[in-house]
Amino acid sequence: MLRPSTALNRPLGDVRTSCPESPVAPSAPQAEAASPKKSPVGLLTPDEVGLRLGVTPKALERWRGSGEGPLFVRLSRKTIRYRAADVDTFVNGRVVASTAA
Repeated sequence: MLRPSTALNRPLGDVRTSCPESPVAPSAPQAEAASPKKSPVGLLTPDEVGLRLGVTPKALERWRGSGEGPLFVRLSRKTIRYRAADVDTFVNGRVVASTAA
């Protein structure tokens, strides 16, 4: 005969975790690794823009070279950022009703 689980027989308010002494929380390095770095001043990193547009940062780099992509801000020789309004303008400028040219 099967014995009912004791967890099922407890009142709902008495639900406990397997280790009540040590609450489970994600560690800081894991939380940071899961999300791209946030840029100060409301500027977006190429990683953040890539996630928004569904493209790789390498594609954004190619677009910057050819002038096809959204406007960008060059903070230094190697530091590129995007304004959210410029990314939105880029997307809005590519809305089409038909594939016919």
